[in-house]
Amino acid sequence: MQDIMIMASLLVFLNVTLLTILVPGGPIENRDFSKLKGGVFWGFNLFLISLGIISFITCYLLLISHPNSIFITQVIAVLYFIVYAVDLAGIFPKSPTKMSTALMLFEIINTTMAIFLFLFVTAIGHVSS
Repeated sequence: MQDIMIMASLLVFLNVTLLTILVPGGPIENRDFSKLKGGVFWGFNLFLISLGIISFITCYLLLISHPNSIFITQVIAVLYFIVYAVDLAGIFPKSPTKMSTALMLFEIINTTMAIFLFLFVTAIGHVSS
C-alpha cells in the first residue's frame, strides 16, 4: 500500500508542477490580465498560491499515509479541475489576449491529470477501506 501512496504523492506533485508552469509571464501563459481589478487579481493569485502550498503539504500527508490524505487529495483534484475548466470555458480569468494553442493544450492536459488524480485516489480510498 505504501507504494501506491508514493505514486499518489507523485501525482499530486506532478499536478502542482503543471500548475506552476502556467504562471502569467512564464513560458506558456502570455495573456494580459491587467484589466482584472486589484482585489480579483490578488484574490485569484492568493487562491492559486494556497492551492500550490496545500498540494505540497498533501504530498507529504500521502507519504505518511495520513488518515485524511485521500479526502484532501480529492478536494485538491476537484479544485484543479475547476481552475482549468473555467479558464478553458472562457469564464475566468478574462483577458483581451487570446489563449495560445500551447496554453490550451497544457490546460487540457492539466484538466485530464486532475481527473486522473481524483480517480486514482478515489480507487485507493475504496481499496483501503
